[in-house]
Amino acid sequence: RFVAMSATSLRSAAQPVEDINFRRGESYPSIQEATASTTEAASVTSSTQEATDELHVSEAGQEADDGAGCAASLDPDLLCSICLDFLFEPLTLKCRHSFCRLCLLQASRLAPDGGACPQCRAEISFDPKTHALDQGLAAKIEEAVPPDELEARRAHTTATLEKMAAANSGPYPLFVMRGSERGFAPGATVSLHFFEPRYRLLARRAWEGDRRFLWAQSEPTAPGEAGLQPQAALLVVLESARFRAGGEADVRGRGEALVRLGRSYVEAGSGGLWLATVDESARPSSALPRASPPPGSADPSMLEGTAQRLRDAIARGAPAYNRGQARRCADIYLRAAREELRVSGARLVRDS
Repeated sequence: RFVAMSATSLRSAAQPVEDINFRRGESYPSIQEATASTTEAASVTSSTQEATDELHVSEAGQEADDGAGCAASLDPDLLCSICLDFLFEPLTLKCRHSFCRLCLLQASRLAPDGGACPQCRAEISFDPKTHALDQGLAAKIEEAVPPDELEARRAHTTATLEKMAAANSGPYPLFVMRGSERGFAPGATVSLHFFEPRYRLLARRAWEGDRRFLWAQSEPTAPGEAGLQPQAALLVVLESARFRAGGEADVRGRGEALVRLGRSYVEAGSGGLWLATVDESARPSSALPRASPPPGSADPSMLEGTAQRLRDAIARGAPAYNRGQARRCADIYLRAAREELRVSGARLVRDS
């Protein structure tokens, strides 16, 4: 009875109600008849579902084709291996690999050895931000890509570069090394070789940003702590930079101004790179303040002569150390110390 009622319900979906009303005294359909009716209804439902599925697959395929744009149909030589889209503002390296200008900038921004090709690690011998486009590739792209897609990429690239510029306008990377007073002044030439990972990162950040970094002679201290004054630093403007294959950098620039450090902190994941803001309300004079002689000193001129000789030794030794020549730096300092002992000892003997 239950099977028969189920079959009747199924048939009622496809037939008028009056065709399946039973007259009084008429027997219910047999089990075989009910099963056949159920199979027929299931077949109709299955066919309808298959047709619907085919329609959905067709629509999904069309949407996929629309979303892929023209990249799937382009010559592989016109595609960027970083973004997997067509090359926009293409740059071609000496190794003959080509990338979008924006992709190359982003790929090298955070890597200490970012001056290398993302594919084969060959050296990048130019600045991706200002280097001329590969005009041949650019012409092929303009012919192959619809104007609306080119315009969309242009808008995206412009917006991303603006965000990168805004990020670079934040705290300056900070280089810490004791140097001579003569080289630590506005207008002085600054020539450095960066080999530590944190300073290789500093060089690339500065070069690809606004080409400025801070140079302090000691690690930052908290302004105002234990009566300390805000720490002085030299704001350096880069004029040239050469990045080696291993990521080491030779940079040259000039001191722009002496400033006071504001908020300072070590950037997470940078290997110890300090970042610092500039306290514009406490900008020092163009010359560093000289330390007062210790109380009870009988001969300030003698101390000044000693200080000058030590500064000269540091001016010669520190660049050697920064180029990785630690032994040469130690020899310079040792000779300076011996000479100072000789001069000071002779003066003490003469005065006595």
